[in-house]
Amino acid sequence: MLTRLRERWTALWASPEGPDRVARGIAAGAAAAMLPAFGLHLLIAAGLALTLRGTLAVALAACLLFGNPLTHAVLLPLEFALGRLLLPAGAEFLPAQGPRWLLAMLPAAEETLLGGLLLAVLVGGLAFWAARRGLGLAGQAPPLRVIHLNGAINSGKSSVGQALAARIPGAGFVEGDEHGLPDELPPEQRWAAALTRILRLVASSRAPCLVTTYPLDDTGYRRLRAVCVARGALLSVVTLAPPLDVALAPRGARRPGAAEQARIRAMYAEGYHRRGFSDVTLDNAELTAEEAAARILAALDHARGAVHAPLDY
Repeated sequence: MLTRLRERWTALWASPEGPDRVARGIAAGAAAAMLPAFGLHLLIAAGLALTLRGTLAVALAACLLFGNPLTHAVLLPLEFALGRLLLPAGAEFLPAQGPRWLLAMLPAAEETLLGGLLLAVLVGGLAFWAARRGLGLAGQAPPLRVIHLNGAINSGKSSVGQALAARIPGAGFVEGDEHGLPDELPPEQRWAAALTRILRLVASSRAPCLVTTYPLDDTGYRRLRAVCVARGALLSVVTLAPPLDVALAPRGARRPGAAEQARIRAMYAEGYHRRGFSDVTLDNAELTAEEAAARILAALDHARGAVHAPLDY
């Protein structure tokens, strides 16, 4: 269970707006904890988290941290004092009729509710500011964006990747194939070296965005995600999935030989065209590279939010 929680936390941290969603979740939980709504705090925290697009689990945890019997022993008198200070004498906005127990509480409830609302706004805003500073979000440039194009050999990764990088101001393009490596290396070592090169560039790049290409398996994806998490980069994986017969045919200047065609068939059999970790899977058989790039940017809706500046096309 702990492993699963760690995996989910890693995925959240690597996801678009992950750290900012955590900060909004903390703010939602802290604000809900300030309200004198016994028995409803967690429901209010969940509602605020959904409204603010914060992380639900973080909001609930923050609510329990800020709002517990020890803190409420201090909060309730403070809320009442604030409410009495703000509420005009004789002002009433709660029902004048109802059960006896409710009417007995109303004189204090009005002030406490008003004071609680004020504290919710103040503490929620302060918690959001503190969380953003604590998570390193305040005053920083948008994090590195990595858009990785996955797919079998001859699926169009290079041409689409170049077109994609051309649409994103300041983006770098990294072609992750084994070309340029010593011919005497076995194929497995050549491909491993190509992936290592991508990981090294992701870890050291100063560009606002990197478009990388490489046929990923599950192990390769975990390595790429781990480097992105360590760097604080936001990762999206796009899998290009033209039909097998299209991948086997000549595409542009590339004409797969018999050995390469055999490898393409093997890659399709191994599922390189339908990876479960893909954010977008695109059949680009009938699309030009520019059309495919446009489709990808339209599909990556989160690219317009969390990193709008570097991806402002």
